[in-house]
Formats: sequence, C-alpha cells, structure tokens
Amino acid sequence: MADAPTLALDATRLQRAFEVAERWLAQNREGINAINVYPVPDGDTGTNMLLTWRAALKGGVEGDGAAAGTYLGHVARGALMGARGNSGVILSQIIRGLAESCAGVHTLDTSAFARALEGASATAYAAVTNPVEGTILTVIREASAAAASAHASGEGTEGVLYIMLTEAFASVKRTPELLPRLREAGVVDSGGMGVAVILQGLVCGILDHPLPAEPLVTGTAEVKADAVEHEGHGFCTEFVISGTGLDRSTIEGELAAAGGSSILVVGDPSMLRVHVHVERPEHAFDVGERHGTLAARKAEDMQAQHEAWMDDRDDEDLDPSLLPAIGLVAVAEGRGIAAAFRDLGAGRVLLGQAGVKVSAGDILEAARRAGREHAIVLPNDKDVLMAANQAAAASDGFLTVVPSRSPASGLTAALEYRGEGDAGEVAAAMSEVMAGVRAVEVSRSVRTATVDGVAVREGDAIALVDGRMVAATETLEDALLAGLDVATEDGAEIATIYLGQEAPADAAERLPRLIGERHPDLEIQIMPGGQPYYPYLAGVE
Repeated sequence: MADAPTLALDATRLQRAFEVAERWLAQNREGINAINVYPVPDGDTGTNMLLTWRAALKGGVEGDGAAAGTYLGHVARGALMGARGNSGVILSQIIRGLAESCAGVHTLDTSAFARALEGASATAYAAVTNPVEGTILTVIREASAAAASAHASGEGTEGVLYIMLTEAFASVKRTPELLPRLREAGVVDSGGMGVAVILQGLVCGILDHPLPAEPLVTGTAEVKADAVEHEGHGFCTEFVISGTGLDRSTIEGELAAAGGSSILVVGDPSMLRVHVHVERPEHAFDVGERHGTLAARKAEDMQAQHEAWMDDRDDEDLDPSLLPAIGLVAVAEGRGIAAAFRDLGAGRVLLGQAGVKVSAGDILEAARRAGREHAIVLPNDKDVLMAANQAAAASDGFLTVVPSRSPASGLTAALEYRGEGDAGEVAAAMSEVMAGVRAVEVSRSVRTATVDGVAVREGDAIALVDGRMVAATETLEDALLAGLDVATEDGAEIATIYLGQEAPADAAERLPRLIGERHPDLEIQIMPGGQPYYPYLAGVE
C-alpha cells in the first residue's frame, strides 16, 4: 500500500498550481483550437478555456485570505464573470464545484481534493440542460471517479494524482467512441483535452514537477475537415443578467423557445451568466432584458469563425507557387463583409473578435500566406491601422498598407486590387479610389457626452461620417439618414448599406424606401454585413 496522504494545499500553493496550469494550457491552446469540431467547428475552444482560466486567476489574486476554500471562492467568482464560450462556461462550473466542495476548508488534503473533484463534476453536469457524453463532462467525471477510487484503495498523494491524470487522458482518447462527430472528423474532444491539460498542469504545480518541454496537443492536419459540418451556424451569444429572484429554468425555457441551442445558464438568483447559440443575438438579449440588467454582452459569428478555421486547414496543403504575385489581406468583422472581401480577391481575411483586435503578428503571418512576392493589407479599422503599419515595418518591404479605416472604404479599395503587376502601382490605385468614398457608421452611444460638438445621451442612436460624430437621434434609421445627408453633401451616386448583427429584421425591405424619399437620385444597395456594434455601415461614392 502506498504512503499515507501528504497533500496540504493552502491558498498560496493552490494559486501556484493554478498558475502552472495556466502556462501549460497557454502552450497547448493552438493545438486544442485546431481539433475543435464540437459543438461548432470554429477553432476557439483552447482560447476560450484559457481566457476563462485567466479570469479565474485574476479573481483569486483580487481576493484575500490564506484558506484554500476562500481562495477557490474568489477564483470561482472570477471564472463566472470571465467565462468565454461553451467550454469556458462549463469550465467555470467545474471551478465552482471545486469551490463549493471546499467552502470553509483551510488546507486541502488528498481526501478533500478527491471530494472536490467529484463536486466539480457534479456541478458541471447540473449546469448543462442536456449533457452530452464524449465531451469535457465525461472527462472530468471519469477523472474524478478515478481519483476517488484511488484514494479509497489507500493510494498516497502521488498515486491519486497520477491515477486521476492517466484516466483523464484515457477518457479523452475514448471520446470519439461516444460522439460520432469526433469519430467522423478523426479527432478527440477539444474541451475534454483542455480539461486534461489543465489537470496535468495542476498536478505538475502541486508536486512541483517541471512541465513537459513541448506542447502536448499538436497535429492540426489530423482533422478530417470534409467530415465537419459547416453550414448554418448562427451567433455564439453571451451576457450576464443582474437582478433579483432570477430563475434559471425559466430563462432556459425562454431561450429554447427563441430558437437557442447549446444553452448554459449558470450562477445564482442575483446574477446569471448566459451562453446560447442563436440565429440572431437580439433574440437572446431580449430574453435577458425581460429579467434584469445585462452586462458583458458578446455575440460572435460562428459561421465566419468556422470559415476562418477551414481557411487555416486549406493553407496547410497550399502550393505556394499557386499564390498570386501580389496577395490581398483584409481585416473584417462580420460574415457578410468577410465574404465580400473574399469575392473581391482577398486571399486571407482576418476576423476580428469582440474586444480582441488583430495583431501585427497576425497580419504579417497572413501576408506571407497571401502572396508570392508581395502583399497588400486593408485594415478597415482605425484601431487596427497601427498594427498593420507595425507589420509592414517588420516585413522587409514585403507588405504595403492601404490605410482603410472602415469596411466600406476598404471594399471600394478592393475593387482596384490586382494580383499581378507592380505592387506600388496597385496599392496607389486602391488608395486613390478609396479617397472618393465616405464612410457612415451607425451605432448606439454607451455614455452621455459631447463629441465633435454633438450632445449625446447614453442609448442614443449616433452617426459618424469618416470617423466624426455628426448626429445623435432616437432611432437607428434617423441616424443613418442624418449620416447620409452629410456624406452626400458634395454629391454622390451610390450608397451601399451593410446590415449588422443588431439591424432590425425588416431593414432590407424598409431602408430603400426611407432613403429614396430623402435622396431620390441615390442608388441604394443593401448587403448583409453581420458586423457587431454597428447595425448599419454605409459606403457613399
């Protein structure tokens, strides 16, 4: 029989173990992303789990006290507030289960640790309306059961930890037997792999063992992409509801009635975090607003994410000699805008995410994959322009920036893109035609202020023309009309309107009439954009 348990985890040792797990998860993030095919093949499981784990760590640092149970309570709160995606929300519930099982405990011994793992599994299962086996849930359940069994049989600390870890990875290996989607794609479950990687990091941190020299999860080419579903994905929508007497089951039912899937509602009667996949984000937001005040809203276009995920795989088999001499890279938010750039010849479209801007490294890597001899980038966002310029400075002359500050101006510039010829001349032609476009952006104000001489109240519909505030109105349509008034002052022939995620459902039918009454000589084109934050974007030329 092994030695008696010697584990003694207080808050300080727990924090150190959590930090080691964060480093190991970070090293394996891209590999976990690469095998992400369930529930949606969009390549973000590793990222979402890492961001959730980091939010948990931040919550622990902001807490106080040396007791393990107190530390885990702060960690759980941080994870709930910062959970990202389906996998991140489930991970936050695993952490919550750990915390609830350790409430009032100052130091965790092996017995308490094994019980906490069982609590983590039970809480995670309870959070999911329709648990699916072959996922992160299976892996944490089977790993926790192995730890409990090992402890009951008299194993010491190291024995319990290694038996748990061995079973976690064995469970990951079995996931394709339980979930046909994984078997067809030829991969194991990404969320299950993520939790096994976290457990491995925790074990290394607890035992003060070094992490492996190389990432555990690699092999992006192993995914049989042809077997992965890729049509009809909606939006991964998340938010936090604050209120009183919040009822989880009622909200779950209303989300289901609104067409939601992958529904996760977790928290307590005063605050709930909601995750749901839905065709239009406002359908989910409307449900939340009926019950309380919303915060931390996020809606990510899963179809656009999936297309980018597929593009990465297509690149692996790409013959560089087949690339155009001059490649085109565009940054876009929204599936419709991304598709428009692809139609105009962009070999690489980088999809911005809510709150996370594309980096100089992302742009430079995309440029190298886009053209044989040179690449042109359209940043399409004033906040991405600096990163694009940094990428160009580091490219040894390979990359040229055409400084588009909006999708509307960038799409017009892309009309002049050519894949052959003199790169300088092509970029100059793109810049010249772009100069004749005025960009109108319509959104909602998040604060009361005076901007560019316009008094704006929180919640007002606002219009910006070429980045300058020109109007604050009650409705989005009035703001669009006010923006078009300014953009057409010097004459214009065509206005192309891109409908965002929060555009009214009947906007495509109503806008031509509304604009036509005000600007009868203006040709109107309505396009699906799918962009966040801006219900309407317009290019006027």
